[in-house]
Amino acid sequence: MAETQTHQSEGISTTKSLAAATGGTRLVTLTVRSERDDTMFVRLADRIQAQHSLVDPSRGSNRSDGTRYDDGRLVVERVLRPGEEVTIGYLLAGEAAELPELVTERVTEVTSNTDRTGVTVVLWERADGSTVPLRLSRPEEASTGIERDLPLVHLDEGVTESHSLPAIGIVLSERNEDAVYRTVMRAKRRGHPVMVTYPVTLAGSETVETLDSLGVTIVEPSSDERTVVALHRALSTAARERGFPGLVLQTRDCPRIDYERTLDALERSDFETIAIPESWQKSSQGPAVVVGIPAYNAANSIGRVVEQVTAFADEVVVVDDGSRDDTAGAARAAGATVVVHERNRGYGGALKTVFREADARNAAHLVVIDADGQHNPADIPMLVATQDDKSADIVIGSRYAAGSQTAIPFTRSIGLAVINNLTNASLGNLRPSGWIRDTQSGYRAYNHRAIRSLAGDDAIGENMGASTDILYHAHRNRLSVTEVGTTIYYDVENSSSQDSLSHGIDLVRNIVWTIEYGRPLLIVGLPGVVSTVTGVLVTVLLMTQYVQGGQLAFIPLVTSVLFALGGVLLCFAAILMHVLNNHPTFRRFSS
Repeated sequence: MAETQTHQSEGISTTKSLAAATGGTRLVTLTVRSERDDTMFVRLADRIQAQHSLVDPSRGSNRSDGTRYDDGRLVVERVLRPGEEVTIGYLLAGEAAELPELVTERVTEVTSNTDRTGVTVVLWERADGSTVPLRLSRPEEASTGIERDLPLVHLDEGVTESHSLPAIGIVLSERNEDAVYRTVMRAKRRGHPVMVTYPVTLAGSETVETLDSLGVTIVEPSSDERTVVALHRALSTAARERGFPGLVLQTRDCPRIDYERTLDALERSDFETIAIPESWQKSSQGPAVVVGIPAYNAANSIGRVVEQVTAFADEVVVVDDGSRDDTAGAARAAGATVVVHERNRGYGGALKTVFREADARNAAHLVVIDADGQHNPADIPMLVATQDDKSADIVIGSRYAAGSQTAIPFTRSIGLAVINNLTNASLGNLRPSGWIRDTQSGYRAYNHRAIRSLAGDDAIGENMGASTDILYHAHRNRLSVTEVGTTIYYDVENSSSQDSLSHGIDLVRNIVWTIEYGRPLLIVGLPGVVSTVTGVLVTVLLMTQYVQGGQLAFIPLVTSVLFALGGVLLCFAAILMHVLNNHPTFRRFSS
């Protein structure tokens, strides 16, 4: 049951309500309504008494942190038009407090204009000559009563929530309710509007109602929006419709956002980006995230790619694989660390250098991205967050996983289907749970364990088959692999240095070689047994016919004998390869 206090003075009514929230806190709701015929400037100062603790959003906690606000005040400043009502809320560790102090002052309109988003901004002048801005609805929205402005809320210092700042988008779930409250409070303290959506299973929940009373924009989900990707898409659509200049999508567990780096990343994106957590800060042990870019003759695109990924990385390492153009110079000019191969070693050779460079830096995460601009750098936080959430050694940015909107050319899709099936068969992934849907995606994230393991493996090939070799390495060394949907763009210039046909031939040859030497009993021995048994059975059948009828089918008999002998040779070869592969001396030699 909410506790409510109401006070009215000079046509301005103030209502303060308290209700139980989460974590032992109380939700305080302040509502101020004007019943006057003129426009007034209103200032509410809600004092936080010594026996109470205001939940400090900057602490990242949804409970009292022990700090007492003996002389602290939460201040709300707002211009109220005739008949207008404004409601805001915050969390308090304590019981009901007295009504806030109310100061009112008549203001007059100075000027008004319309900004680039179509929102009208009115400047109101106070008695001391200072002005107060008020953002009104777009003209076409005025009749709907949609108020595009929120009150000015701050703790001891002025922080204005404004639609000129990007919105923070959050997907509410049953496991992140407290974290959502923390994100909302920190975002509002910095002046960012907040939008929240949720699965349909949470419709009508107390948390949704509480967030609504805190001034959060609630985006109602439809029955079709069940995945996180679909809910993110709904938030993006709603943010564009409301005229926000951009959208920051909070990750599932809602860690503290590094606003400086995230807003920098947003400036480099088209409209939205994934929030970069504060946990990505570089430590004394090494960088949190290194982005590695193998590059060959990519001078036209590498600078743009480096500039885009810089916001998501502690360091960007470009490996110039013997380029004939100024790839190295363009990468350096964009701010990357550049390692140059004197001769072209191939994609796999460049990848091995990337792993060694990341290992030398003791990186916690390595994200490998292409140099041609096919990959969206804004997905980097999603790959790393997935790696942390699922404790995965390798995360693949997949063209086939949920959330991907990749339009794969028809001929390429056929080739990828063949390669994906062959690769999974060679890995022994026969169950759907172990199937890797996109075995050839170069957009991958590796954790420290995977980086160190791959940096020491010289068996990874030099050509485009390295992507498959890495999966074989992961299988042999029990590195976990998971996938997350990402969009890859094929309409970029200089998208590949190798045509699809030769690329596919290299991959098939690489897979066949690996199968032969990795699983000889299955791949070589099984056909040998089938050939031997078939040859023996046919030979016996022909000899029986000869004894009974006196006629000898010479050519079929010779063929069946050759089949039997060939099968025997295959069986011996399979046994020999199996013994060599498992012999300690051979293992040391091959490693």
